[in-house]
Amino acid sequence: HFVIPWTRDTGCSIALLFDSNPEKADLMISHSWSGSVKETINAMKTLITMHFLPIDSRLFFCTLSQYQAEDGAHGGLSIQQQLEMNPFNQVISSRPKYGMYVIHTTQSEVYDRLWCVDEVREASKNKIEITAIFDPHVWTLSDFKNSIKIETKNANCFSDSDKDMLTEKIEAAGGFDELDDVIRRFR
Repeated sequence: HFVIPWTRDTGCSIALLFDSNPEKADLMISHSWSGSVKETINAMKTLITMHFLPIDSRLFFCTLSQYQAEDGAHGGLSIQQQLEMNPFNQVISSRPKYGMYVIHTTQSEVYDRLWCVDEVREASKNKIEITAIFDPHVWTLSDFKNSIKIETKNANCFSDSDKDMLTEKIEAAGGFDELDDVIRRFR
C-alpha cells in the first residue's frame, strides 16, 4: 500500500530514494512480511529508545532497502534478480557493528518465515550479535519470553525453489534443531 506506489517506475528502493550514496549497514533487521506494521514501527523505535543505537545508524530492512515494484523500470532489478545477489547474507557477513535485530509481532511468528530462519543461521555463522525486539505497547518482557514456540523446521517460503535452497543451506550448517537452540539463547 505504501512501498510499491512510492517507488513505482523509479527503479530504486525507498532507501535509495532517500540516500543515493549508500554506505555499509550498521545493523540488519529481520522481520516477517506478514507481521503488524504498527508493531514493527514501535519495535524499531526501541532501537533508539531502549537499545540506545545512534539515530543516524544505517540499517538494512529489506522492505525499504530492496526495490519491490517488479515493474521493469529502468535500473530496477526484479526481486528474483536481487535475491540472486544474496543481499541478506552479504549484509550479515559484512558484520554490521550493531548486529542483527529480529522483530517479533503478535500477528505473525517471525520463525515461520524460512528466510528469517536462514538469516539467524548466517548471523550465527558470522558470530554477530542477534537481539530480539518487539512492541513494548503490546508485550511485556515476561509475556514475550512466555510466548516462545520455536519450531524452525516448520518454517515456509512462498517459493518452493527458495524453500529447497534455504533448507539445504540450513541442514548443511547443522540443521533446524541447532537453529532452534540458537534462537532460544538470544530470544
